[in-house]
Amino acid sequence: MHASLALLLLAGAPAALAQKPQSRNFDVIAKRAAEASAQNRLSDAIRLYRQALTLRPRWTKGWWSLGTLLYDQSEYANAARAFQKVVALDAKDGTARAMLGLCQYELGQDGPALANLQQGRQLGLANDPQLVHVVLYHTALLLLRRRMFASAQDLLTKISADGVQNDGLYLAMGMAVLRIMPENEPPSGTPGRDVLLQAGRAEALAAMNHFHQAQIAYLSLVDEYPNYPNLHFAYGRFLLEIHDTHGAVEQFKEELKSNPTQVDAMLEIAAVRYRLDSAAGVKYAEQAVRLAPQLPFAHYLLGLLLLDTGRTAEAIPHLEIARKAFPMNASIYFALGNAYAKTGRKQEALEARKAFLRLRAAQQGQAGPKFYGGQTAQPTLNAPTTGGAANPLIPHGNAGRE
Repeated sequence: MHASLALLLLAGAPAALAQKPQSRNFDVIAKRAAEASAQNRLSDAIRLYRQALTLRPRWTKGWWSLGTLLYDQSEYANAARAFQKVVALDAKDGTARAMLGLCQYELGQDGPALANLQQGRQLGLANDPQLVHVVLYHTALLLLRRRMFASAQDLLTKISADGVQNDGLYLAMGMAVLRIMPENEPPSGTPGRDVLLQAGRAEALAAMNHFHQAQIAYLSLVDEYPNYPNLHFAYGRFLLEIHDTHGAVEQFKEELKSNPTQVDAMLEIAAVRYRLDSAAGVKYAEQAVRLAPQLPFAHYLLGLLLLDTGRTAEAIPHLEIARKAFPMNASIYFALGNAYAKTGRKQEALEARKAFLRLRAAQQGQAGPKFYGGQTAQPTLNAPTTGGAANPLIPHGNAGRE
């Protein structure tokens, strides 16, 4: 054997021999940590997991176990660091990323918390209904803080559909449908608190397909609190869900009597009128645009109504505003193509229709985000074909803005 190679092997021998006792030591500590955790000796388990991770810092399961123990002990900052280790070691672990988001929620880090909770859901969560509900609930609370009421309601509806019933869920649902920010939540013992709870229960009943009971609950509410802000609007949206278009419009009009600047109620009425009585819908869409000119959906809806009533030249600027805001939405190009063709702008009509076909093909089979439900991704709607509750222009409960 070559002398230098022999020396190299001899030099490495003590290190190799030293690794075996270290490996055995790790196995012993890891086993003791698991036993302590199983026996609910949480302080001992945390200490032992930390010792084991000192010996093997890339032990993903150990970081996960340590993170969950620390989370249960309300040590959210330390738990977050443990879950960050898991995510760094396995970027596709959706459950660990969601747990990181839950820690950040408790630490008041709303932006990172929402991003991690949403990404965790996209990657996939463990098959644990309780964990899924916790993630959905906290994501919804973060969306409420951002005034993303419709998106929050969707998540809370998923929880309610599974039969979950508690006041925390009802309060969050009530805030979503009545458009109330969490910091403005009415205190316990007040009429406002009662309205939130009852509205939340009504929506939970609807989520479980108990529509008759839900309607009775809403009727009782609007009878007892006829002037409560957004209550008629919430009831109207519920009526759209059960295809009572006439009743829904009446409720939206009731809302406007006490709250004349409620843009969402105007847009719901305008959308219901589209292609059934577009001329009657125009005035509501025009008023919504005057009150909320920064709202792209209001311009889109007004453009559609103007186009349907033959006011094509007036429709085009509003549709172009919508296109600028939602450049990946096929429906807008469909409407613009028709508008350009009717005004003799042949080349622009051709380009719009090509864009419509391209985007529609790309979006086939995709469950796109809401058009005006507060999502950051671009919308994917079909071109509207009917009015009322069946109108794909309006994803129910998401009119106007969050």
